[in-house]
Order: sequence, then structure tokens, then C-alpha cells
Amino acid sequence: MVADGEDQPRHDVTSDRDIETLLDGLVGDARRDRAELITWLLDRGFTVDQVAASLTPMMLPANRVMGDHGAYVSPREMSRLSGIELGSLQQLMRAAGLPRIEDPDAAVVPLVDGQAVAQAKYLLDIGLEPTEAVAALKVLTEGFGRFAAMMREPAFRLLVKPGASEIDIAAAAEALAQAAIPHAGPMLENLLRVQYRRMFEAEAIGVAERATGSLPGARQLSVAFADLVGFTHLGEMLVPEELEGLARRLAELAQDVVVPPVVFVKTIGDAVMLVSSDTTRLVEVVLELIDAAAVHGLPRLRAGTAAGLAVNRAGDWFGSPVNVASRVTGLARPGTVLVTDSARQSSGAPVNLVWVPAGAHRLRGVPGQVELFRVHRASR
Repeated sequence: MVADGEDQPRHDVTSDRDIETLLDGLVGDARRDRAELITWLLDRGFTVDQVAASLTPMMLPANRVMGDHGAYVSPREMSRLSGIELGSLQQLMRAAGLPRIEDPDAAVVPLVDGQAVAQAKYLLDIGLEPTEAVAALKVLTEGFGRFAAMMREPAFRLLVKPGASEIDIAAAAEALAQAAIPHAGPMLENLLRVQYRRMFEAEAIGVAERATGSLPGARQLSVAFADLVGFTHLGEMLVPEELEGLARRLAELAQDVVVPPVVFVKTIGDAVMLVSSDTTRLVEVVLELIDAAAVHGLPRLRAGTAAGLAVNRAGDWFGSPVNVASRVTGLARPGTVLVTDSARQSSGAPVNLVWVPAGAHRLRGVPGQVELFRVHRASR
């Protein structure tokens, strides 16, 4: 491993020819900038081989702060060190987004990456099946991937100032990593605790569940989608950044108006998905969301709601009400909520809502006709 303060070869024992090989294809200012960066890196203990192997040499100091000291290990060796069976380890590595490695004896896995995957062993130790552990790690990795993607522009703004050299960016990235890493772990740990608590509070474990020793595979649920009207047309008029901003603002508004037992599930392009065991409360929240969108200057929303049996997998929901609610949303008029008869019946027809028949419709992929109702608040 390479660490600050260790005796390492310095650039004065590195031949000019070695450095020249790292500058192939670069000319002018780019060549000069890279040559200065290489000298700076060599002075800080990095080797020519490490610089040559890096796709982004500017990030070597920051990566070292984040645990990457240039050491590599084979999947088989990582299996031995972690105690995870080789086949399960390889599946976990793929779930973590690491490339497939055909030769298990090839020492090509960065040690820091292998150690990160090996920590998923706790999922197996607490009793999860290997397939469950792989699915859990995949969901976690996808979430972190979205977070990293969201941080792309803020990080660039922090690191790259006008006229910055490669050394400037390398030093800024290292300083940012040194400031951020000590706090990232505790933050993620505490956020995970919040989600665990909410999950256990949301799961009503009653007589039936205790008798069978398992949660029901499917449960009665109401599902709603709300999308921005004319989003496709807007895509021809607005720049991509403005379009993304509208979708992001819709998601933020949805999260603001949601209250238990209504749950915000996800965004799908220009739409948000909400679910609840209480149809009435779900419809009320969707109506609040439509109003909030109008107040905040978003394009008008339309929404559709359906009820039925659905199953939860990795935080997402699957089943007939999901498909039907999506189809119904496409039929709703701007500024309205369209509801299936099954959802209306499950609501108990509260007096604060008015249900106006909207006829029977055929929905793509749904057998028969579906009776629909337009719902709005009762006049006060």
C-alpha cells in the first residue's frame, strides 16, 4: 500500500522517458499541464505505474483519501479473506456494479472495492439468503449511484474554478475528500436507521403473520400516479436542464404533501407514484399535490388511482393496481383525478369527496371494461 509519509520512489529517480510515455498524444497547454501534474504526483509518492493505470490521474490523491492505495486482489483471494463462498462473492460484486471477472485468480479487483463488497457478509450473517443479500446490495448500489450522479454538478462546481490547472483540481479534490469522508459514513448510517425504523413501524405484524411466520406476499393497496400534462410537448420547447427541473420540482412537491399512511414510492420521468392502504387519504393527498403544482407554477397535473392486490419488492410495488392506475392517469383531464370503481368502493365514499361517473373504458392490457369516476372535493 502507498500512504503519505512512506518512503516511495521520487521523480528524481524516474527517467524522463518514463514521464514522456505518460504524455503521448498530448500537445500544447494540455501536455504542459499533465507534465506538471505528473511531477506533483510523483513528489507525493505515486508511481509511474499508478499514474499510467489511472483513467483520471487528477483523482489519485482523492482516491487515496477514500482508501484506494493501488493494491489489487483476485476474487478467490477476496473470498478467502472475507469468508464468503466464491460464487456468492462474485454475485455480490456484480450487484455492487463491479465488472465481471472471468478468471477468479486474476488480481484485478481494487482491494478497497473488494473490501466494500465483503462487508455485505453481514447480510448473510444475520440470516438473509444469498439471493436476498444480492438483491439488497443491488438496490443499495443503485441508490448510491443516483446520489453520486446528483452530486456531479455540485462537485464540479466545487473542484473546477475558471482557469484551474490539473494540479489545482487534484488538490481541491483531495481536500474535499478529506473534509467529506469522516462525515459520510455516520450520515449514511443514521439515514439507514431512520429507514429501518419506518419500515418496522409500517409493517403491521398481526395474528396471521405470526401464525405463518411470514409477511403476506400481496396486500390490498391503492396506487396513484400523477404526471405533468404536455411534458412531451414541453420537451420540444425547453432545454433539458429546464425539463429536468420541472420533474425534480414535482417530486419535491409530492414528498412535501405526503403524510402517513400515504407513501411516496418513486419518480418515473414526468410522473410520481404514491401508494397507501387508505384510499381516501391517498386521493386527498393527490388533490393537494395538484393544487400545490398550480401554486408553484408547474404545468397542470392529472392523476389516476386504482385499488387491488399488490406486492412489495425492494421498495417498489407490482400488481394490477399499479398497471391500471398508470393507464387511468393517461385518460384523466388536466387538473383532475380519475379513479377506478374498485378504488371508490375501497374508500367508503367519504362525504368530503364527490365522485362523478366518468363511464366505462377499455384500458390497454386490462381485460374487460373499467368503470371510472372523476373525484373532487365537496363544496364547503
